[in-house]
Amino acid sequence: MARDVTFSDLARDPAEVARGLVAWQRGDADEAVRQTLAASARETHGRTYTLWVWTGRGAEGAPVWVLPVSASASTAFGPRGPAGVLVRCIAAAVDAGADAKGIRILDWEGWTCLEVPGADDDLAPLALAERNPDAARVATATLPPEVIGDPPEVELPPARPGRGTGLVALAAAVDAHPVEVAIALAARGQPVEGPGMGPELVVNLRNWGLEGEPREEEAPRPGYGIDDDPCPRRRHARRVLQRLLRMGKVGTGYHTAFDHMYRGAPADQRHDALEVGEALLRAGLLGEKPSVGQRHVYLRREALPEIHALIERGETTDPVLAAVWTAPAPGATPPG
Repeated sequence: MARDVTFSDLARDPAEVARGLVAWQRGDADEAVRQTLAASARETHGRTYTLWVWTGRGAEGAPVWVLPVSASASTAFGPRGPAGVLVRCIAAAVDAGADAKGIRILDWEGWTCLEVPGADDDLAPLALAERNPDAARVATATLPPEVIGDPPEVELPPARPGRGTGLVALAAAVDAHPVEVAIALAARGQPVEGPGMGPELVVNLRNWGLEGEPREEEAPRPGYGIDDDPCPRRRHARRVLQRLLRMGKVGTGYHTAFDHMYRGAPADQRHDALEVGEALLRAGLLGEKPSVGQRHVYLRREALPEIHALIERGETTDPVLAAVWTAPAPGATPPG
């Protein structure tokens, strides 16, 4: 039995490490979990890091993720490393199916606990790994049922003007905390870090309710929800674009393998999925960048309005895409 988590332990499974600690053996599972979180937290300050996340259920039955980020670091939104991990984990929760509007930031014994209602337990490891590409290792472990309890919410004071860039600057402009801005962006499929954190987002954030009243909305335009879209090819295109947007694959520096075009498609529909990917390239919604002999793609920044229209409403006027669809676009008159 060990008393402390060592550097070599970081290559192991966090649950295995915790069960080998003296604290766990004497019945203090929460202390053993805290020790693993502290070991992982030290790593988050580096360029590469080990990310250990403990998952479980809260008092009301909603999924929770306990992160190696202190509750005080979440309040202060710093230092940079832990703040980045927090934001990426929030985005990963949305990728895993969490209802962004229901995400809460809780304080579990001094550590940040995300309450992520709707998140799929099986998707959590994949989503966390995709959102943390610089991590040397990403691993999840299941919390003992009795450990979580009913933790209080973390205080999230508004950011102070002139104190930072990116999420911090956006938060200051709308009198919110950077975490609240990150949740609002993730909820709408927007990148939560890197390029695209410009001041033009302030208007959108205000319209989404982070400051004052939203502007009067235009009359709703015709559209289908993704799951209700009658065209399977268009439905797949919308899901792929939504996934790439959530992963932040916008612009030439943020590309991903072309095989994302058929991920999630049944085996008998992969040919159609690849045809959809080629059509998105021909229509200019995607750009292509060769990478070590492989095809990589990214969302073209100049096509973001068209990309959002397709994701949100199934709307597109591009003839290349219209030729691929098997059902009319929203608002279109069927031929004949």
